[in-house]
Amino acid sequence: MNSKYAFWLLSFLVLSADQATKLWATARLKPVGFVEIIPDFFRLSYALNRGVAFSLFADVQFNLKWLLAAISGAAAVMVVHYLARTPLAQRRMCWSLALLLAGILGNLVDRIRLGEVVDFIELHWRDQFTWPTFNIADSAICIGAALLALELLREERAAQTAAQPNPSPAPEEASPAE
Repeated sequence: MNSKYAFWLLSFLVLSADQATKLWATARLKPVGFVEIIPDFFRLSYALNRGVAFSLFADVQFNLKWLLAAISGAAAVMVVHYLARTPLAQRRMCWSLALLLAGILGNLVDRIRLGEVVDFIELHWRDQFTWPTFNIADSAICIGAALLALELLREERAAQTAAQPNPSPAPEEASPAE
């Protein structure tokens, strides 16, 4: 494929899945609170997050809605810009940017629409350890960021290898004259 349609399509599909599951969680989980899927490990649990990742700043007294929406909007614009300019040959970079875009937009839609983000996926070990509740957009951001980090490390390693001088070949020993 000689175009980036697959990456734009991936962003659209992940964004659509994120929004559809959040609507489902609001309709089905909000009334009951949670549904245990795998006892002592995995449940679907309706939660709202006014803050940022891992509910940081959720307890801030003033409304962060528009500040966080502006930051997310700026990040989405930057990701669109980079995705549009990234050569198709850098597929891992394109995949990472497509996932980042979908995740950023998924949470941005919630912030604008609701003033907070709907989370519903909860991993826990008994009641001793609970990972912060998250959603598909958060997962897309994490996977996209991990792929981006891998790609940047790969590029850095390639640049370091290219910058190293090639060792000159050992001089050939003269063969004894006959």
